[in-house]
Amino acid sequence: MISRKLGAMIYFLKGIVEELGENFLALDVNGVGYQAYCSAKTLSMLDVGEVTKLHIHTHVREQEFTLFGFASTDEREWFQLLTSVSGVGPKVGLAILSALTTDEMVGAVQNGEGKVMARANGVGPKLGDRIVLELKGKVGAMPTMSASGASTQATLAVSGVNAEVLSALSNLGYKPAQAEKAVFSASEKLDAEAMTFDNLFKTSLQELR
Repeated sequence: MISRKLGAMIYFLKGIVEELGENFLALDVNGVGYQAYCSAKTLSMLDVGEVTKLHIHTHVREQEFTLFGFASTDEREWFQLLTSVSGVGPKVGLAILSALTTDEMVGAVQNGEGKVMARANGVGPKLGDRIVLELKGKVGAMPTMSASGASTQATLAVSGVNAEVLSALSNLGYKPAQAEKAVFSASEKLDAEAMTFDNLFKTSLQELR
């Protein structure tokens, strides 16, 4: 029997999107194809042929390894929190992430509204109530994300020169969520004196590669 300690073997994968399915993608990593199940939000951010980095949760069950991929560590963290609830398996966790924003989940837990969770496929009223009950007191420190999947922190950081670079990246064809994450990451690497359009633009492009 495979030890469950192996579940942390794959932390992330970076490669070319080979195929996009209804709830999964195939990622070509140096000639090796990996299948990872993803939320609708993550899949909506990707296109076949583009290079992407997926943050991975490896689910180990008996002799089966199943990979679940996320566009951000924040989304993976939410997935792991949801699947810590009794009765919430990985596929139901993805369904919840696909159906609800993190703000909606936080609100549902804080207000005890299990019916909000029940909007996700595979979540009935009883399970919805159990989720909000078991997560009570746990969601306060969790990151929140916009509907596109970008963290709220990254979204709020887009102003001034950041907004100019974001606009330029959008004109080049990058998706808003991808551009927001790249600009936020790039801005963290530059000090105030180096925060010019050219420097931020070049650094953001490096983040997108």
